[in-house]
Amino acid sequence: MTRRPLLAVAVIAALAVGLTGAGPTSAGGSGSGSGDMDAALTRARLGTGAPAASASVAVCGRVVWSGASGVTDLDSRRRVSPATRFVVASVSKTVTATMIMQQVRRGRLSLRTRLSRFYPAIPHARDITMSMLLRHRSGLAEYSDDEQIAARIDERPRHRWTRNELIRAMRPAQFRPGTRFRYTNSNYVVLGGVLEQVARTTVERTFRSGVAAPARMRSSTWTYDPAETSRYAHPHQQDTDGGRRSLLVRGVLANDTWGPVWTDGGLTSTATDLSRFADALFRGRLLPPSTVRRMSSVGRQNYGIGLYARRAGGHRWLGHDGSYGGYEAEAWTDVDRNLTVAVTVNMEEHDAADVSASETVWRAVARAAEAARLGRSRCPTT
Repeated sequence: MTRRPLLAVAVIAALAVGLTGAGPTSAGGSGSGSGDMDAALTRARLGTGAPAASASVAVCGRVVWSGASGVTDLDSRRRVSPATRFVVASVSKTVTATMIMQQVRRGRLSLRTRLSRFYPAIPHARDITMSMLLRHRSGLAEYSDDEQIAARIDERPRHRWTRNELIRAMRPAQFRPGTRFRYTNSNYVVLGGVLEQVARTTVERTFRSGVAAPARMRSSTWTYDPAETSRYAHPHQQDTDGGRRSLLVRGVLANDTWGPVWTDGGLTSTATDLSRFADALFRGRLLPPSTVRRMSSVGRQNYGIGLYARRAGGHRWLGHDGSYGGYEAEAWTDVDRNLTVAVTVNMEEHDAADVSASETVWRAVARAAEAARLGRSRCPTT
């Protein structure tokens, strides 16, 4: 589940010939700024060439606006809505980190717990702590760099993946644990296995009880079900010539993009649910504020516990982005203004692109939210 660099971009306002032109669908909010938000979403999506984009804004525990623009796929041209699901790629890491920190709060493990308690065969497991995994300082090898894993992803899209299969590919180590930072998806795949062992249940059940229920996420799941493909925006890859091609495999989503094995990026959700999750996290509904502050301490490497920090529009935001398998996503919160903006897109940019489609759309929606003065320095007491 790759991550692209965060770069400032300008939104392309002109509508390009031949791009998908389905207009916006809104839900969840009203007021004088709703039309402007819809327009910003559509202009930004058209500028990227993405078939579909969805976005949502949450403030003080309430979704104040959500919208969707475009079509699920270029063949059927079905319009997307705020209820259309997307794979959220590495935004999933913040959810996984939250579930791990909930286990820490319950005393089932600590940030100093050694990986050898769960996976003694992993190289240097005795020297790797939970904190190192969460902060990408473990030195674990990237599973996707393994030739056999890469070949199965490319050649066997219906392969039934197991976590142990990926863990066996995490060798040799990249560096001595704790000595460096390197963003590595393997860390969060391993954390999913730790979560299953300490919680003594599935990732999905832990997610449902500990995150989805208190955050009121109604359309999110880790459970892979190819029969549900029709409920999703279909994944697309943009080529260097601007063309877009579907990444569906014989009509269904490939199972390396979605599922409980992929706790580094396999959650499916909506922009509305992502905004609810991030709002709930930073408002202390999922973890105590002191724990969230610890997660938000990003240090020199600009990575905390499942969170980055970024500057945009003169404000500091905390969150994560993601890009994989024909999908991109963003979920960022300005804690000072209690403002969360989340975006999902069903297209990955080509490798030569400087900026992801989700980044372009997110910045446009964030600017529109600021123009509408949707943030609040203080939330009403309840």
